[in-house]
Amino acid sequence: MTVLIFLTVYTFLSLIEYFGYLSGDKRKVIFFGFVIFGVLLVIQFIGVPMLKLFHILKPIDIKSSSTLIQKHFSDIKDKLINIIELADIYEEQYSNEIVLASIDQKIKELKIFDFKEAIQFKNLRLVLLYLIISLVTVLSIFIINKSVFAESTHRIIHYNTQFIKPAPFSFQLVNSSLQAKKGDAFKIMVNCKGDEIPKIVYINIEGNNYLMKNTVEGNFEFEIVSVINTINFYFTDLKFNSEKFVLDLLPKPAISGFELKIFPPFYTGLQNQSLENIGDIQIPNGTKIEWNFNGIDIDSLFFLLSDSTIINSVKNQKVFTIESKFVATTDYNVFIQNKMTEPELALSYSIEVIPDLFPEIEIVQMKDSFQLTRFFFKGIIGDDYGFSDLNFHYNINNSDSLVSIPFIKSLADQEFYFSFDFSQLNQASGVISYYFSVTDNDVINNYKTTTSDNFIFEIPSNEQISATEKERFQNIEKLIEQSREMAKDINSDLKNLRLKNMDTNVSEWEKSQMVNDVISKQNKLEQLYDKIKQDNENLNNYLNSFKGQNQDMFEKQQEIESLLEEVFTDELKKLMEEFNKLAEEFDSKKLNQLSEQMDLTFEDLQKQLDKNLELLRKMKVEQKLQDVIDGINKMADEEEQLAQDVVEKKNFQETTDKVSEHQEELKQLNKNLDDALELNDELNKPMNFDDFDNEFKEIENSLEESKTELDKNNTKKSGKGINNTSEQLKNMAFSMQQMLQSNTMQQNMENIENLKQLLSNLIILSFSQEEILTELGGINTNDPGLVQLNKRQKSIVNQSKVVKDSLYALAMRTPQITSMVNNELLSMELSLSKSVEQMEEALFPNARASQQFVITAANNLALMLNEALENLEKQMADGMSGDQQCEKPGGGKPGMDMLKKASDNIKQQLQQMIDQMKSGQGQQMNNQLGQSLIQHEMMQQMLRELMNSGGVGSSAKKQLQQIDEMLEQNRKEIMNKTINAQTIVRQNLINTRLLEAEKAEIERDFENKRDSKSAEEFYSNPVKFFEYKERDNYSIEYLNKNTHKLNNFYNIKYKQYLNNMEK
Repeated sequence: MTVLIFLTVYTFLSLIEYFGYLSGDKRKVIFFGFVIFGVLLVIQFIGVPMLKLFHILKPIDIKSSSTLIQKHFSDIKDKLINIIELADIYEEQYSNEIVLASIDQKIKELKIFDFKEAIQFKNLRLVLLYLIISLVTVLSIFIINKSVFAESTHRIIHYNTQFIKPAPFSFQLVNSSLQAKKGDAFKIMVNCKGDEIPKIVYINIEGNNYLMKNTVEGNFEFEIVSVINTINFYFTDLKFNSEKFVLDLLPKPAISGFELKIFPPFYTGLQNQSLENIGDIQIPNGTKIEWNFNGIDIDSLFFLLSDSTIINSVKNQKVFTIESKFVATTDYNVFIQNKMTEPELALSYSIEVIPDLFPEIEIVQMKDSFQLTRFFFKGIIGDDYGFSDLNFHYNINNSDSLVSIPFIKSLADQEFYFSFDFSQLNQASGVISYYFSVTDNDVINNYKTTTSDNFIFEIPSNEQISATEKERFQNIEKLIEQSREMAKDINSDLKNLRLKNMDTNVSEWEKSQMVNDVISKQNKLEQLYDKIKQDNENLNNYLNSFKGQNQDMFEKQQEIESLLEEVFTDELKKLMEEFNKLAEEFDSKKLNQLSEQMDLTFEDLQKQLDKNLELLRKMKVEQKLQDVIDGINKMADEEEQLAQDVVEKKNFQETTDKVSEHQEELKQLNKNLDDALELNDELNKPMNFDDFDNEFKEIENSLEESKTELDKNNTKKSGKGINNTSEQLKNMAFSMQQMLQSNTMQQNMENIENLKQLLSNLIILSFSQEEILTELGGINTNDPGLVQLNKRQKSIVNQSKVVKDSLYALAMRTPQITSMVNNELLSMELSLSKSVEQMEEALFPNARASQQFVITAANNLALMLNEALENLEKQMADGMSGDQQCEKPGGGKPGMDMLKKASDNIKQQLQQMIDQMKSGQGQQMNNQLGQSLIQHEMMQQMLRELMNSGGVGSSAKKQLQQIDEMLEQNRKEIMNKTINAQTIVRQNLINTRLLEAEKAEIERDFENKRDSKSAEEFYSNPVKFFEYKERDNYSIEYLNKNTHKLNNFYNIKYKQYLNNMEK
């Protein structure tokens, strides 16, 4: 019975739990209830009977037993009770026999009953049936699904454990860990698998359901924004629940702040820096950085760099320190952790390492137009932090040499100036390559060097120099011939134009077109002559640079250059300007007048061109002869050295090779001499100069004999022969030099005689003209002596032609007779022509004025020629060759300082006169007017002398001409007593123009480089060379030279700004 009840209750409770998935509390009740029930059942049905069986407990009494039997056998009635009572009486010792007898009687009555029937085994069969049914049921359930008893029993026994009722699907937690750091967000993810997947899943957190986000079918997630406490949760679809989970809270490591210290390399000159909580930085290459981190709940801290390098920190109390040197850009990630957490990324920054770039260098080179072997360089060097070296390199025959250049080591961007004359290398000929190099101060990268572009300079050989000289000189000759022919054509056109002008059938338009044709030719002639001047200057510079002309030849070049400059005189230019106006407003009368003047002027121009060509040829002959002499002297010195070397060093082969070279050079010198003599023959008056053929042959034979002895290794004879050759060369050079000097002296003597004769003729002409001028003053139109005066005037014209022809002939061979002389001669010729015409037309006042001009021009000519004569005589007396110390006539010209002083005095005087006019001091003002007029005339005279002297350039001359016009205007206002404030303004403008003219002259002197002292300073300081050409760049250079330190970003922007300014 116990088993039946137990199995029945157990099966019932198991089924309830298996299908009901009771809560823990209910399972707890069932567990303890079942236990209690089982205990009671065992006690009741097994324990108690067993105790009674063993009489531990009082068993059932006989009366109770009889009552039970009586209930089963109703016929027995009270018989068993009576027997029990009789037995009790027997025990109390009543009459035993009676009692026993009564008992026996009763027993006999009861023997008919079978007491075994009182036990109902039929009832036990029913119980057994129930038991069997229970066992079969239990066994069936166990066989069908043994988990019914196992799982339910397990769950009931483990009532404290949460068991989830199996659903058609399962909740599978995706998270591998349910640990979160305080304050972090945490995403809970669950995956549902099974036959039926729920469409909606909730997460139950602390009894509250929250809808989870369905990402894909069967996957759900829910994010807790900030975890601040431990969280209990489970998943549910409101039908089925998952097991319960706990999200544990871990201590979170955190960085509360950090300090960053930057230590740049010492050579950069940058200051150390300290930054707070700034991680993204730019640093120079090789910078050392130190980080100090403060943190919370941190046990360790390390860096992970871009290249996977790990840098661990050093902990000092609560501060974590990392230090490292960086040479490349990298990202660095700061990882922190503690005992409860894995390493996590706390911070992420980048370090941009600014590489120390190669230094930069830019070179601008300019060749000296005067000395072609000299170059001026302006360089700009730039670097991040400074320089350690700056050099100029030149390479000759693969041998590199350098010249150090001064610089400022710590200035990142700077300019330098440098000049170099390749002639100082004493290189006969060949190619020289050169460049600049700059080295930075980058100690870490072992210094970096950048070189500029490689430049090439070629020193021509003597053969190349001779060929170039010949070609260029021939071109100049052709250009002069073309100029002379063009001037001749213009002269012819002018005469033709005068004839056409008298022809009434020719229209004004045709005449205007003819004027335009003449103007066009004039412009071409001027351009052509400009090219002649430029080509001649270039040729002289070329020869001076590569041949080293002596001072005498150099001064002759300058004199001829001056003559070329003065061919187009101011009077000619003024005439041409007036003639150009005829193209716009044609005037027949003015055309005749101008054409006649221009006819004479262009005729004079032709003669000047002839003179210049003759002087150029003469100078070229002298130059070529001097070159031959210098070459021979050089060869003689080399032969002398060879003789010494062959005796001392016995280097026969080298000496033989050198002698062979001398043989070739001697042939070239002989050819050069022939060329010079050939050019000499083309002169109007050639010099007397031998060809020296015999001497050349003797020297050539001597050289051949020396070679023969050298081939025999005969020291004594070869040395003697070479010495003999050296003496022969020296003797020939001396003879040539003497012959050249003799020609020069002879020419000077002839020039002196011719000058004296010219002076005498000029004086006679001047006195004759003065007599006519005097006589013409007291004559009238009816005077019979007028005819004789006309004849005498024409006679003076004829005399002037003789003077003119003689002067031109002398000028052909004397460069000292400049265009100033020609100008005066032309002025005298024009005035004579006018005087004859005016006398024939009985215009006596005009004729007298023209005659006065003739006298003035003749006297000026006499003064100039006398000055030239004195210079020639001085040279002769000093025994000097050529015209080394000849100076141009017109020395002692007024300078700019005198003009400025005169202008200041005039201004002061004008101001005083205005004040006197205001105060009514009339008499004093009249005195001032007279003095001011005198000062104006004196200043105008100085001004015109300066302009006519040819000593000022075209730019300054233009300013002086404007000053002359303004002075004339002021002079008229003074004469008319109309002085006003405008007069003072004009005088101030005169001062300004004087300053501009002075500046123009300074610039002209600077450009031409004629003053030796200035040239020396100019060459020794190339900064001045570039200062003149780069004045406009002052502001840029000022900005570029500043020493302000900028960080990398702003430094890049700053350089871009400067580059844009320079563009």
